[in-house]
Amino acid sequence: MRVAGKNRGSGESLGVPRRFVQRLVLIIIVLLAARTWFIEGLFSSYRVTSGSMAEALRGPHFDVTCRECGFRFACGSDIKPLRRRAICPNCAAENDLAGRPIAPGDRMIVLKSAYTFAGPRRWQVVAFRDPQQATRLLVKRVVGLPGETIRLLDGNVYVDGRIARKTLAQQRALAVLVHDARFGSRWKAEGGWTQRNGVFRHTAAPGESNGNVAWLVYRHQRRALGELVESPVLNELGYNQFDQRSEMLAAVADLMLSMRIASARGPGGLLIRAENGQSRFEVQLVPGERRYVVREDNQVIASGVCPDPATSEQGLMVELSLFDRQFLLALDGRTTVARPYAAAEGRQPVPQPVAIGAPGLEVMLRDLRVYRDAYYLCPVAAGRLQAGERPIPLGPNEYFVLGDNSAVSVDSRNWTNGPSVSGDLILGRPFILAWARQ
Repeated sequence: MRVAGKNRGSGESLGVPRRFVQRLVLIIIVLLAARTWFIEGLFSSYRVTSGSMAEALRGPHFDVTCRECGFRFACGSDIKPLRRRAICPNCAAENDLAGRPIAPGDRMIVLKSAYTFAGPRRWQVVAFRDPQQATRLLVKRVVGLPGETIRLLDGNVYVDGRIARKTLAQQRALAVLVHDARFGSRWKAEGGWTQRNGVFRHTAAPGESNGNVAWLVYRHQRRALGELVESPVLNELGYNQFDQRSEMLAAVADLMLSMRIASARGPGGLLIRAENGQSRFEVQLVPGERRYVVREDNQVIASGVCPDPATSEQGLMVELSLFDRQFLLALDGRTTVARPYAAAEGRQPVPQPVAIGAPGLEVMLRDLRVYRDAYYLCPVAAGRLQAGERPIPLGPNEYFVLGDNSAVSVDSRNWTNGPSVSGDLILGRPFILAWARQ
């Protein structure tokens, strides 16, 4: 008996048409070419190896969950922590680092086509070849653009003699978390205030008025010589656990309060007070009348319509900041007031910079967080004051860049061959792979 079979040399193999095989091979070739051109040509992947851009980008670090408040933070391992202990930036408790493994630095990708048609903007993070060693890749934040004159003073950036102010989105990107009330609390409740698990409630009390307010007060504390002491907010970073020199520490008046009004009932108003050591700002939100009023030293400087907290399931988001010598108020993510203010020299930030009152109002607040602005130090070592308080002019294709972690970053402030980065050295814009963080 003869069984008819297909001739394997006739163009088909194991029952698979030759045309299908050809197309499959073509698809594989195209995919390999696309990987080489698109993935490797447009994107590059890198591992962060230092903490100069912390907290935005973390190098090798210890991953710590505070034994007291449960707050999770990263402690850099590239600079040896003092006494193998890490002080929680949220509650100032000491945490033992002995036996903890070192987590690798963040994984990031660099989009090489980000600046093909236009250069980077101020406050953006860029990846570039090291001006002092071209084989190395560096990542910093752009603060000075071509043709500008840059100066650093009191932690701020000045452009052509004027302070560089940030939008709300830019403030959020650079803000350093000082305290999150969900993990323990530095807020002292008075009068009708109660707090539990990061939720604060106020019950309207008889006789309470704008002239007789029970305040919920933020009291900042830090650990000094093993003891908790009340202190203004300093330019400290939880990532840095080394012994910082006194010239590296400075009081910071540029603070931000973020919170949600979960519910509000009654004829009264919510008062939010913020002080910078010189002026006192007060916001009055009256939910029942859907209005707000802003005062600086008891003088009305702005007013407008306030959204009703009841219209959102999440409540009303309130953000108030004093960054960059500017008062900013945002409601539900929209900037409603942005007003510059003058700041005299020698102002002294206070340990109790923020307070909340609610005369005549039953209110519930959640997600209370206090932030500070980035604070850029000037180099103090002899011979390195190249880009400190003196103005630095930039050429037509030059950028001035700084690391977010000013205490450890080597950048435009202290490079030996000049402060600027040529636009020709910029490779692209880095993005952190958040899902890859451990």
